[in-house]
Amino acid sequence: MQRILLSLFLSLILTLAVELLIAFLLKIRRGKDLFIIGLVNLLSNPVVNYCYYWAIYFFTARSVYTVLILIALEVAAVIIEYLIYKRLLSFERFGKLKLSLLLNGASFLTGLIISIILNIV
Repeated sequence: MQRILLSLFLSLILTLAVELLIAFLLKIRRGKDLFIIGLVNLLSNPVVNYCYYWAIYFFTARSVYTVLILIALEVAAVIIEYLIYKRLLSFERFGKLKLSLLLNGASFLTGLIISIILNIV
C-alpha cells in the first residue's frame, strides 16, 4: 500500500511540474490560471492513476484491457479538464481543448518515458 501511495504522490508531483512548466512556457502567467491548472491536476491525476492501478491489478500491466482502460482514462481526463479550463481559464492564446491535450499529452509522455527508462512498464 505504501508503494502505491508513493507512486501516486510521485506521479502527481511529476505531472504538476511538467504541466505547470509547459503552461508557463506557453506564456500563461496569471496566478489564477496557473492555480486552476494545478488544482485540476491535483484532483484528476490521483483518480486516473488509482484507476489505472486497479486495471493492472485485475488484468496485468501489459494486458490489452489495461491499455484500453488507460486510454479511456486519459481521454476522460482531457475532456473533463477541457470543460473546466473552458469555463475558468482566462488564457486565450489558443483553444482550451488544445491546451488540455498538450498539457496532458506532455505529462503522459514524460511519465511513459521515465517508466521505460526505469523499466517499470
